[in-house]
Amino acid sequence: MKRLLRCKNILIWVLLLSIIGLGVRYSFKKPAPVTHIETVRVLESVRSPYFLPQYLALNLGYFKEQDLDVSITTTSQEAIRAALADGRTDIALCGLQKILFNPGAKGPQPKIFATLAGQDGSFLLARKDAEPFLWQNLKDKAIIGGSQDDSSEIALEESLRQQGQSPTRSVTIYHNIPETLRLGAFRAGTGNYIQLLEPAASLAEAKDYGRVAASVGISTGNMVVTAYAALPGYIESKPAIIQQFTNAIYKAQLWLGQHSSEEAAEVVAPLFVNVDRQVLITSIERYRTLGVWSSNPLIPRESYDKFQAAAKKSGEIASLTPYETAVITDFAQQAVETVVYVKEEPKPKKNLFQRLFK
Repeated sequence: MKRLLRCKNILIWVLLLSIIGLGVRYSFKKPAPVTHIETVRVLESVRSPYFLPQYLALNLGYFKEQDLDVSITTTSQEAIRAALADGRTDIALCGLQKILFNPGAKGPQPKIFATLAGQDGSFLLARKDAEPFLWQNLKDKAIIGGSQDDSSEIALEESLRQQGQSPTRSVTIYHNIPETLRLGAFRAGTGNYIQLLEPAASLAEAKDYGRVAASVGISTGNMVVTAYAALPGYIESKPAIIQQFTNAIYKAQLWLGQHSSEEAAEVVAPLFVNVDRQVLITSIERYRTLGVWSSNPLIPRESYDKFQAAAKKSGEIASLTPYETAVITDFAQQAVETVVYVKEEPKPKKNLFQRLFK
């Protein structure tokens, strides 16, 4: 009987201590400071793992950490410049020639302030029975490409020129096939190769439509073809938002450097609902292996100048825009100097008393 009474007393003391602990814990807990959340609208030219750090920043909560509520909408490259001009978006992510080298556009010229990738992300897909790929063997061959002024198209033409091929004479590039019909045309027998981004390239391989034969980005080398841009008025009036946005992108780039393709696919899968998980992993791993993504958001002068020269050779721009006129480096530089990421290790589970008296 005494033993039972002793047990009851111990239990009562445990409960009292637990209640006291909870009371102390919550009585000293300061109310969370009220923060102002800024809304940022982003337009991208395509939904692709090529823009992976952006999706990581969104789904890992790095934009939220920076007090940003970011919405990402996919639209055509043609619509992005107009959307920037009339205020329907705050930030654009697309090919440089669409946001900078557009002589017919009215209004102030956008400024670029960060990048995700250091080279083009497109591939040439060959038919399964095609001979081993060599750029030199593309003479008299036909390629289904994108629109003539697309950044990946400019990179493809630069690759051909570097290999001694003429994009207008020795190689035929079909620019007039609508995006939705390109793969169907290739399957029906049009062209010897087709130019695709991921995940379309890995999806086509998975469906046995052909095989990835070459990387355009590897052929051209480091050459920034896409970047983030905003109008000067937006940047000047809201520099804190541009900095916060760039910080989140850089943290996602750091995260990507310390996690596997499988982990990255797990994070961004909700944004690729129509893509098989293994295809998504393959796409991410292919880009990772090729070193397509930049390790930081800085836009190197040499890389910018290289793309601009390629665009001029392709006839897509009439004159060059100086690096200092087009690129703002301050935000990316500050992000690199201030943002850190330390990979979190799995935390051991806490027992009841550890959770109560934390």
